[in-house]
Amino acid sequence: MKKYYDLLKSVELFKGIGEAELESILDCLGAEIKEVRKDKIILFAGDKPQYIGIVFSGRLHIVKEDSDGNRLLVTAVTPGEAFAEALCCAGVAESPVTVLPDTDSVVMLLHFQRILRTCPNACPFHTKLIENMLGLVANKNLQLQSRMEIIGLKAIRAKVTRYLESIRPKQGRNITVPFNREELADFLCVERSALSHELSKMKKDGLIDYRKNKFILYS
Repeated sequence: MKKYYDLLKSVELFKGIGEAELESILDCLGAEIKEVRKDKIILFAGDKPQYIGIVFSGRLHIVKEDSDGNRLLVTAVTPGEAFAEALCCAGVAESPVTVLPDTDSVVMLLHFQRILRTCPNACPFHTKLIENMLGLVANKNLQLQSRMEIIGLKAIRAKVTRYLESIRPKQGRNITVPFNREELADFLCVERSALSHELSKMKKDGLIDYRKNKFILYS
């Protein structure tokens, strides 16, 4: 577990909690580290969410199936990011989405009920943990709102620009997106060929440059 401490200190859930306290608080939360193979489902749609997860390595996809059984990409979860926290906080009886690794991954699972309840050891950092949880869920809701605004735009260029601009505050103008081209098209709710065509036009117009999933935003 200790080899992941540097990563855990950057996770919003543990913001303000020192390394000395991290070991005891993870023990209180019943932390489990799991290695999961690509496409091995972590949370099935229809199951009751009971754990909050943190990605240590690899990448997860959050997907939702439509009425025809097609998988729609909701988002990707990369190292240092959490998943299923909003579902647990909402207390849903059945998850509306499926969580599965897009690559072989390592995740940490935390019992949600142990986060809500003060631990038997009266851990002084538990209040901070709950405060961080509220911030984590609030930020996830803001991200969801941003996603809805992006897919609500009609023009592909506007969707691409708004999406890259939403990442810019964290990464600067050199941006790495957690999607390949097909996944990005799915995320933006556009056709892959139309997306590729528009990206080529934006590059020609001097608005962006790109190679695979790495972009430079000039605008």
